[in-house]
Amino acid sequence: MRYATLLIALLACALHPAKAQTPKTPLSEYGAELYIDTSELIDTTAVTVKGSSQGLALWGRYAFSLHDKGQCVVLDMKRRRFVSTFKLDGNDSHCNNASFGAERYSRQSAFPLLYISECRGERACYVTDISTEGARIVQKIVYEGDDCTGPMDWCVDRRQKILYAYCTIDGHRTFRRFALPRLADSDATGTVRLTATDALGDIPVGDITIPQGSAADRRYIYLPDGVPSRGCRMHVVDAATGERLRLIDLNPLEYEPEGLDIKGGWLYLSFHVTGHPERNLIYRFRLKEIRKKAVREK
Repeated sequence: MRYATLLIALLACALHPAKAQTPKTPLSEYGAELYIDTSELIDTTAVTVKGSSQGLALWGRYAFSLHDKGQCVVLDMKRRRFVSTFKLDGNDSHCNNASFGAERYSRQSAFPLLYISECRGERACYVTDISTEGARIVQKIVYEGDDCTGPMDWCVDRRQKILYAYCTIDGHRTFRRFALPRLADSDATGTVRLTATDALGDIPVGDITIPQGSAADRRYIYLPDGVPSRGCRMHVVDAATGERLRLIDLNPLEYEPEGLDIKGGWLYLSFHVTGHPERNLIYRFRLKEIRKKAVREK
C-alpha cells in the first residue's frame, strides 16, 4: 500500500510541478550594515523626539530625518553625531518621504530645496527651504484630478529634474512623471497645481502592498514596502519600463522601512522602531551590489 501511495505522490508532482522560488539573497551580499542608531546619539534628557521616523534626505555630510507631525532631526553622517532638531514651520504632516531637488531658494541657502510628502490626504508636496536650524515652506505642489486615488507620495530625480508622484491609478501602484516645477512656476498663492495633462508619462511599479518611501536615481527607482507583521521588502524598478529588476528581502532587519536616499555609493534606508521615536535605525547598502544584482527575475 505504501508503494502505491508513493507512486501517486510522484505522479502528482510530475503533473503539478512546484512553482520555482526566487532565491533570497542574504542582506550581507549587499553590504548591509547598521550605520546609525539615533538612540545612541541623542541625549533624551535634553532632547525630545516625537512622532515615528518617516522621510530621510541626505546632502553633503548631513542627514535630515523627518518625523510624523513635522519634527526634523539633523545628523552629521560623517562623524555620526546628532546636530540639532526643530519643528518644520507650517508642516504638521506625516512627512512620509523627502528628497532634495535641483534649485535653491536663494544664494544664501545652504541646501537645495527639500520636497516633503504631506501624505495626509491633500496629495501635496511641501517645497521647503531648510537648514540645520530650521525650515519654511516656500512652495506647495498639489495634484488635482480624480484619476489618482489614495495617498500620494512625491520624490525627485534631481539629475534629470523629474518630479515623481507615487500614487494608485486604476488599482495599480504607479509613478507619474512631471517636469520638476521651478519656484517661478508658483501662482499668486505660492502653489503649483498639477493635473494629468501635465504628466510626461506613467510607470506602473508592480505588486506593492504597503508603499513606504521612494527614491529615484538615473535608471533605478527604489521602493521599500511593507510592515513587519505583513513582511518587508524593497523593490528595485526600471525607471524606463517599470519592470522589477530586484526584490530585496528586508524581513531579517525586523523593523518597518521608511525613507531612503543615495549618497557616495551607498543607499541609506531608515527604519522606525515602534514606540521609540528617538530610535531611528539607518542601515546602508552598497549601491553597486544592488545594481549588479538588479537582474530581471524570471
